[in-house]
Amino acid sequence: MTTRTMMMTTTWTTTWTTTMTTDRRIRLTVQNRLTIAVAALSVLTLTVVGVILYTVESNSVGSRISASMAQEIAEMRSFAQNGVDPETNRPFSSVDQILSQFLAQNQPDENETLFAFLPDGRVLYQGEPEGLITASGGLEKAVAGAAAQGGEIELSVDGDRYEGYVLPIAGGTEETSDTGANAESGSSATSGTPRESRSPGSSAGPSKNPTDVGEIDGVGQPGNTNGGGAFVVVHNVTASHSGLSQFMQIYMIVALAAALLISGISAILARRLLHPVTELRQTAQSISGGDLSSRLATKGNDDIAELGHTFNEMLDRLEAAFETQRQFLDDVGHELRTPLTILGGHLETMDSSDVADVDETRTMLLDETDRMGRLVEELLILARAGRPDFVRFDTVDLRALVEESLAKAKGLGDRHWQLDVQETLSFSADRQRLTQALLQLAANAVGHTEAGQAIIFGARRDEDDVHIWVRDEGSGVPEEIAAEIFDRFRRGSTEGQGFGLGLSIISAIAEAHGGTVVLDQTSVGAQFRMILPTAPPLHGGLPKESLPKGQK
Repeated sequence: MTTRTMMMTTTWTTTWTTTMTTDRRIRLTVQNRLTIAVAALSVLTLTVVGVILYTVESNSVGSRISASMAQEIAEMRSFAQNGVDPETNRPFSSVDQILSQFLAQNQPDENETLFAFLPDGRVLYQGEPEGLITASGGLEKAVAGAAAQGGEIELSVDGDRYEGYVLPIAGGTEETSDTGANAESGSSATSGTPRESRSPGSSAGPSKNPTDVGEIDGVGQPGNTNGGGAFVVVHNVTASHSGLSQFMQIYMIVALAAALLISGISAILARRLLHPVTELRQTAQSISGGDLSSRLATKGNDDIAELGHTFNEMLDRLEAAFETQRQFLDDVGHELRTPLTILGGHLETMDSSDVADVDETRTMLLDETDRMGRLVEELLILARAGRPDFVRFDTVDLRALVEESLAKAKGLGDRHWQLDVQETLSFSADRQRLTQALLQLAANAVGHTEAGQAIIFGARRDEDDVHIWVRDEGSGVPEEIAAEIFDRFRRGSTEGQGFGLGLSIISAIAEAHGGTVVLDQTSVGAQFRMILPTAPPLHGGLPKESLPKGQK
């Protein structure tokens, strides 16, 4: 693949990625989903609370209605059995007297009406009977149906629902009928505490002044004055629930306003909390276009702020990696361009008819191809440095490692080779890679020293690390390049034949072990020291036992 083709492919890929990122639209943002979720949860919660309130209050109203009617029936029964005519100071002799006197001495509760159906067909009432006595005769029919045995009645008049109770009053015996009504409601009513204003009797007299009793003619069932009658208490259930209905209407309006307010506040808070996430998305989109300089503005110490810090750190690493890669490719291109130019130039100028010129050109080209081969090999080493299997950890004896490396290095040149290892110990490392690094340091030392000058291999251990170094008494490293000496293609001098990748390879080997390599300051020469941990790092490297047999 040509360079032009590679550039076109890269440009198309970048353009396609940018287009896909731009064309992808967000239909529902996290902010929208959070706001909708909070609004739905608020509405659901307020609805559940409203249903619970309505149920509890409705049951409470129903209980009060039942208790009120039961109390009226209990008082009526007690008055019919124990009451005394105030004119004769004797028990009542007729149903008319019992019913009329009881209604005169009692005041019904709100939304409640008391009726006395007399034997002669008249109907007395206490309260507000409007709507109950109609031409259809719904109340009269309900009372007539329950007058014999007594009991509960229900009816609906003009859309209002009524509940009531019928208590038959027998004539001639001064006693109420002891029917199912007595068993159903009388026992429960008399067990409650009677209202003081409703305890009529001859000895004590009524606690309230007699009130006017209304009368409706011609609607009851006529009979003689000593015949049977009926006491009826009727309660307007719809009217009693009207206050609850108004309360629930107000509650619905307030709940709706509260839900809208909560939704608005949640939208504002979600926007503020998720603003860093929006910036992160926009920054990521700008990165897809090739801009790595953008950073997030982070504030606070919460999870979102920590996400922003982490994202910025990732961008720092990416930018540094891209810059390193760009510089690496530029350097590789420069290093390869020189031998390729030499090859092309000599081939163009070579006289194929001149045997001596052909031999000279052949020798030169072979030398350049060897240089290119060594360059490619070193680049491959650096490319493999990031792989987990670049180093293979095993137990290594420190003194034996340094002694063997020193013995191999003696063949590099006539120097005064020395060993500086005071102790022996074992640690986890890749013996071959460390030997490669030590021999590369020895080759550099030979290149910057003269015959007879000292080159010292040394090693020691401190609390957590192992230190291995090579020191020479040569010309040393110029101060102006000391800070960049480990960069790729950075040569220590212009006299050498290397590519400036040796120290980069040594640095990659040290980093693969979880350590580093440093240039120590010395009064004479130079000292390069590898600092390695005694245990293998958790993030890289493989134990030797995990590799196939052919790779150990």
